[in-house]
Amino acid sequence: MRTWQATWMVGAFAVIAVASVPAMAVTPLPADNLCAAEASANERSYGIPAALLHSISIVESGRYDSERRATIAWPWTVTAEGQGHYLPSKAEAIAEVKRLKARGVKNIDVGCMQVNLRYHPEAFANLEQAFDPAANVGYAARFLKGLFGATNHWPTAASYYHSQTPNLAAAYRERLMKVWNGAGASAQVASAPRGSKPVPYAPTLKSVPGSPQVEDMRKAWRDQALAGRDEASRIADAYRKARVSEYQLRRARFQDARANLSTTSRH
Repeated sequence: MRTWQATWMVGAFAVIAVASVPAMAVTPLPADNLCAAEASANERSYGIPAALLHSISIVESGRYDSERRATIAWPWTVTAEGQGHYLPSKAEAIAEVKRLKARGVKNIDVGCMQVNLRYHPEAFANLEQAFDPAANVGYAARFLKGLFGATNHWPTAASYYHSQTPNLAAAYRERLMKVWNGAGASAQVASAPRGSKPVPYAPTLKSVPGSPQVEDMRKAWRDQALAGRDEASRIADAYRKARVSEYQLRRARFQDARANLSTTSRH
Protein backbone atom coordinates (compact mmCIF):
# COMPACT_ATOMS: atom_id res chain seq x y z
CA MET A 1 0.00 0.00 0.00
CA ARG A 2 2.76 2.33 -0.97
CA THR A 3 0.68 5.27 -2.24
CA TRP A 4 -2.84 4.88 -0.84
CA GLN A 5 -4.82 8.04 -1.46
CA ALA A 6 -6.31 9.78 1.58
CA THR A 7 -9.39 10.75 -0.46
CA TRP A 8 -10.60 7.17 -0.41
CA MET A 9 -10.45 6.95 3.37
CA VAL A 10 -13.76 8.74 3.96
CA GLY A 11 -15.75 6.43 1.70
CA ALA A 12 -14.06 3.27 2.95
CA PHE A 13 -13.91 4.17 6.62
CA ALA A 14 -17.64 3.59 7.13
CA VAL A 15 -17.05 -0.03 6.20
CA ILE A 16 -13.96 -0.23 8.40
CA ALA A 17 -15.52 1.34 11.47
CA VAL A 18 -18.36 -1.13 11.88
CA ALA A 19 -16.38 -4.31 11.25
CA SER A 20 -14.52 -6.31 13.88
CA VAL A 21 -10.99 -7.63 13.36
CA PRO A 22 -10.99 -11.38 12.66
CA ALA A 23 -9.49 -13.44 15.48
CA MET A 24 -6.17 -15.26 15.15
CA ALA A 25 -6.23 -19.02 14.85
CA VAL A 26 -5.97 -20.89 18.16
CA THR A 27 -2.97 -22.93 17.01
CA PRO A 28 0.06 -20.65 16.46
CA LEU A 29 1.46 -20.67 12.95
CA PRO A 30 5.04 -20.04 11.82
CA ALA A 31 5.66 -16.45 10.73
CA ASP A 32 5.91 -17.44 7.07
CA ASN A 33 2.36 -18.87 7.15
CA LEU A 34 0.60 -16.04 8.97
CA CYS A 35 -0.15 -13.65 6.10
CA ALA A 36 -1.45 -16.35 3.77
CA ALA A 37 -3.69 -17.84 6.44
CA GLU A 38 -5.20 -14.47 7.35
CA ALA A 39 -5.67 -13.50 3.70
CA SER A 40 -7.57 -16.72 3.00
CA ALA A 41 -9.79 -16.26 6.08
CA ASN A 42 -10.59 -12.63 5.23
CA GLU A 43 -11.39 -13.45 1.60
CA ARG A 44 -14.08 -15.79 2.84
CA SER A 45 -15.30 -13.41 5.55
CA TYR A 46 -15.68 -10.37 3.29
CA GLY A 47 -16.64 -12.03 0.01
CA ILE A 48 -13.40 -11.05 -1.71
CA PRO A 49 -12.57 -13.14 -4.81
CA ALA A 50 -10.43 -16.15 -3.96
CA ALA A 51 -6.69 -15.42 -3.79
CA LEU A 52 -7.08 -11.70 -4.55
CA LEU A 53 -6.17 -10.48 -1.06
CA HIS A 54 -3.43 -13.09 -0.87
CA SER A 55 -2.05 -11.85 -4.20
CA ILE A 56 -2.00 -8.27 -2.95
CA SER A 57 -0.04 -9.41 0.12
CA ILE A 58 2.51 -11.09 -2.15
CA VAL A 59 2.94 -7.94 -4.22
CA GLU A 60 3.19 -5.80 -1.08
CA SER A 61 5.42 -7.80 1.27
CA GLY A 62 6.52 -10.87 -0.67
CA ARG A 63 9.94 -12.43 -0.11
CA TYR A 64 11.28 -15.48 -1.91
CA ASP A 65 11.54 -18.70 0.09
CA SER A 66 14.15 -20.91 -1.56
CA GLU A 67 13.09 -24.00 0.40
CA ARG A 68 9.49 -23.78 -0.79
CA ARG A 69 10.43 -22.21 -4.11
CA ALA A 70 7.66 -19.69 -3.65
CA THR A 71 7.22 -16.05 -2.74
CA ILE A 72 5.85 -15.67 0.79
CA ALA A 73 4.20 -12.55 2.24
CA TRP A 74 6.22 -11.63 5.33
CA PRO A 75 4.42 -10.17 8.38
CA TRP A 76 7.42 -8.28 9.77
CA THR A 77 8.03 -6.14 6.66
CA VAL A 78 8.76 -2.42 7.01
CA THR A 79 9.10 -0.07 4.03
CA ALA A 80 10.22 3.55 4.25
CA GLU A 81 12.30 5.99 2.20
CA GLY A 82 12.10 3.68 -0.80
CA GLN A 83 13.61 0.72 1.04
CA GLY A 84 11.87 -2.46 2.15
CA HIS A 85 13.18 -4.38 5.16
CA TYR A 86 12.24 -7.94 6.15
CA LEU A 87 12.78 -8.08 9.88
CA PRO A 88 13.25 -11.45 11.61
CA SER A 89 10.65 -10.85 14.34
CA LYS A 90 7.69 -8.73 15.32
CA ALA A 91 9.68 -7.04 18.09
CA GLU A 92 12.43 -6.04 15.67
CA ALA A 93 9.88 -4.74 13.17
CA ILE A 94 8.31 -2.56 15.86
CA ALA A 95 11.76 -1.32 16.90
CA GLU A 96 12.56 -0.42 13.29
CA VAL A 97 9.40 1.68 12.96
CA LYS A 98 10.21 3.44 16.24
CA ARG A 99 13.69 4.28 14.94
CA LEU A 100 12.24 5.68 11.73
CA LYS A 101 9.69 7.78 13.61
CA ALA A 102 12.41 9.09 15.92
CA ARG A 103 14.18 10.41 12.80
CA GLY A 104 10.99 12.16 11.69
CA VAL A 105 9.99 9.64 9.03
CA LYS A 106 6.19 9.44 8.70
CA ASN A 107 5.57 7.66 5.39
CA ILE A 108 5.98 4.06 6.59
CA ASP A 109 4.33 0.86 5.30
CA VAL A 110 3.96 -2.03 7.73
CA GLY A 111 3.05 -5.69 7.89
CA CYS A 112 1.61 -8.29 5.55
CA MET A 113 -0.43 -5.76 3.57
CA GLN A 114 1.98 -2.81 3.93
CA VAL A 115 -0.60 -0.50 5.50
CA ASN A 116 0.68 3.07 5.34
CA LEU A 117 0.83 4.67 8.79
CA ARG A 118 0.77 8.19 7.35
CA TYR A 119 -2.37 7.82 5.24
CA HIS A 120 -4.09 5.52 7.74
CA PRO A 121 -3.18 6.95 11.15
CA GLU A 122 -6.31 5.52 12.81
CA ALA A 123 -5.92 2.01 11.41
CA PHE A 124 -4.31 0.55 14.52
CA ALA A 125 -4.27 1.39 18.21
CA ASN A 126 -0.49 0.90 18.39
CA LEU A 127 2.46 -0.72 16.60
CA GLU A 128 1.84 -4.01 18.39
CA GLN A 129 -1.54 -4.20 16.65
CA ALA A 130 -0.16 -2.89 13.36
CA PHE A 131 2.13 -5.93 13.15
CA ASP A 132 -0.55 -8.38 14.26
CA PRO A 133 -1.28 -10.25 11.00
CA ALA A 134 -4.98 -10.63 11.90
CA ALA A 135 -5.37 -6.89 12.45
CA ASN A 136 -3.16 -5.89 9.54
CA VAL A 137 -4.83 -8.16 6.97
CA GLY A 138 -8.28 -7.51 8.43
CA TYR A 139 -7.90 -3.75 7.99
CA ALA A 140 -6.67 -4.20 4.42
CA ALA A 141 -9.60 -6.51 3.64
CA ARG A 142 -12.12 -3.97 4.89
CA PHE A 143 -10.38 -1.18 3.02
CA LEU A 144 -10.41 -3.22 -0.19
CA LYS A 145 -14.07 -4.06 0.38
CA GLY A 146 -14.77 -0.34 0.79
CA LEU A 147 -13.01 0.41 -2.48
CA PHE A 148 -15.12 -2.23 -4.18
CA GLY A 149 -18.23 -0.62 -2.71
CA ALA A 150 -17.16 2.69 -4.27
CA THR A 151 -16.18 1.24 -7.67
CA ASN A 152 -18.30 -1.94 -7.96
CA HIS A 153 -15.34 -3.50 -9.76
CA TRP A 154 -12.76 -5.73 -8.09
CA PRO A 155 -9.88 -5.08 -10.54
CA THR A 156 -10.31 -1.32 -10.13
CA ALA A 157 -10.59 -1.65 -6.36
CA ALA A 158 -7.41 -3.75 -6.30
CA SER A 159 -5.48 -1.20 -8.36
CA TYR A 160 -6.76 1.67 -6.19
CA TYR A 161 -5.47 -0.22 -3.16
CA HIS A 162 -2.08 1.04 -4.32
CA SER A 163 -2.88 4.37 -6.00
CA GLN A 164 -5.50 6.34 -7.89
CA THR A 165 -2.86 7.89 -10.14
CA PRO A 166 -3.64 6.29 -13.53
CA ASN A 167 -0.17 5.17 -14.58
CA LEU A 168 0.70 3.87 -11.09
CA ALA A 169 -2.62 2.06 -10.79
CA ALA A 170 -2.23 0.50 -14.24
CA ALA A 171 1.30 -0.73 -13.54
CA TYR A 172 0.25 -2.16 -10.19
CA ARG A 173 -2.79 -3.83 -11.76
CA GLU A 174 -0.68 -5.56 -14.41
CA ARG A 175 1.78 -6.85 -11.84
CA LEU A 176 -1.01 -8.00 -9.53
CA MET A 177 -2.82 -9.83 -12.32
CA LYS A 178 0.27 -11.93 -13.03
CA VAL A 179 0.46 -12.91 -9.38
CA TRP A 180 -3.27 -13.57 -9.15
CA ASN A 181 -3.22 -15.87 -12.17
CA GLY A 182 -0.89 -18.19 -10.28
CA ALA A 183 -2.11 -17.43 -6.78
CA GLY A 184 -4.00 -20.67 -6.17
CA ALA A 185 -0.85 -22.76 -6.26
CA SER A 186 1.27 -20.23 -4.41
CA ALA A 187 -1.35 -19.89 -1.66
CA GLN A 188 -1.25 -23.64 -1.12
CA VAL A 189 2.53 -23.54 -0.75
CA ALA A 190 2.51 -20.42 1.40
CA SER A 191 -0.08 -21.55 3.93
CA ALA A 192 0.99 -25.18 4.30
CA PRO A 193 3.43 -26.22 7.06
CA ARG A 194 6.88 -27.18 5.86
CA GLY A 195 7.01 -30.77 4.69
CA SER A 196 3.23 -31.19 4.49
CA LYS A 197 1.05 -31.66 1.46
CA PRO A 198 -0.76 -28.46 0.46
CA VAL A 199 -4.51 -28.42 0.97
CA PRO A 200 -6.79 -27.46 -1.93
CA TYR A 201 -7.25 -23.71 -2.23
CA ALA A 202 -8.83 -21.99 -5.18
CA PRO A 203 -8.21 -22.91 -8.81
CA THR A 204 -5.98 -20.50 -10.65
CA LEU A 205 -7.54 -18.53 -13.46
CA LYS A 206 -5.47 -20.53 -15.93
CA SER A 207 -6.86 -23.83 -14.61
CA VAL A 208 -10.46 -23.13 -15.57
CA PRO A 209 -10.33 -21.82 -19.14
CA GLY A 210 -13.65 -21.13 -20.78
CA SER A 211 -15.45 -20.33 -17.54
CA PRO A 212 -17.72 -17.32 -18.24
CA GLN A 213 -16.84 -15.79 -14.87
CA VAL A 214 -13.11 -16.13 -15.51
CA GLU A 215 -13.36 -14.86 -19.06
CA ASP A 216 -15.37 -11.85 -17.89
CA MET A 217 -12.78 -11.15 -15.24
CA ARG A 218 -9.93 -11.37 -17.72
CA LYS A 219 -11.76 -9.08 -20.15
CA ALA A 220 -12.39 -6.60 -17.33
CA TRP A 221 -8.70 -6.62 -16.43
CA ARG A 222 -7.69 -6.08 -20.06
CA ASP A 223 -10.19 -3.26 -20.50
CA GLN A 224 -9.04 -1.59 -17.31
CA ALA A 225 -5.37 -1.96 -18.25
CA LEU A 226 -5.99 -0.40 -21.67
CA ALA A 227 -8.02 2.42 -20.16
CA GLY A 228 -5.28 3.06 -17.61
CA ARG A 229 -2.60 3.19 -20.30
CA ASP A 230 -4.70 5.52 -22.45
CA GLU A 231 -5.37 7.88 -19.57
CA ALA A 232 -1.73 7.83 -18.47
CA SER A 233 -0.66 8.60 -22.05
CA ARG A 234 -3.08 11.52 -22.25
CA ILE A 235 -1.81 12.93 -18.97
CA ALA A 236 1.82 12.55 -20.07
CA ASP A 237 1.07 14.13 -23.44
CA ALA A 238 -0.73 17.07 -21.83
CA TYR A 239 2.21 17.55 -19.46
CA ARG A 240 4.69 17.61 -22.35
CA LYS A 241 2.58 20.10 -24.30
CA ALA A 242 2.26 22.33 -21.25
CA ARG A 243 6.04 22.32 -20.75
CA VAL A 244 6.64 23.12 -24.45
CA SER A 245 4.12 25.97 -24.33
CA GLU A 246 5.73 27.30 -21.17
CA TYR A 247 9.18 27.18 -22.80
CA GLN A 248 7.94 28.91 -25.94
CA LEU A 249 6.29 31.64 -23.88
CA ARG A 250 9.46 32.27 -21.89
CA ARG A 251 11.51 32.36 -25.08
CA ALA A 252 9.13 34.84 -26.72
CA ARG A 253 9.25 37.09 -23.68
CA PHE A 254 13.03 36.93 -23.62
CA GLN A 255 13.24 37.86 -27.29
CA ASP A 256 10.81 40.75 -26.80
CA ALA A 257 12.81 42.01 -23.84
CA ARG A 258 16.06 41.81 -25.81
CA ALA A 259 14.51 43.62 -28.77
CA ASN A 260 13.21 46.39 -26.48
CA LEU A 261 16.60 46.72 -24.84
CA SER A 262 18.28 46.95 -28.24
CA THR A 263 15.82 49.65 -29.39
CA THR A 264 16.30 51.64 -26.18
CA SER A 265 20.08 51.52 -26.43
CA ARG A 266 20.00 52.89 -29.99
CA HIS A 267 17.97 55.86 -28.81
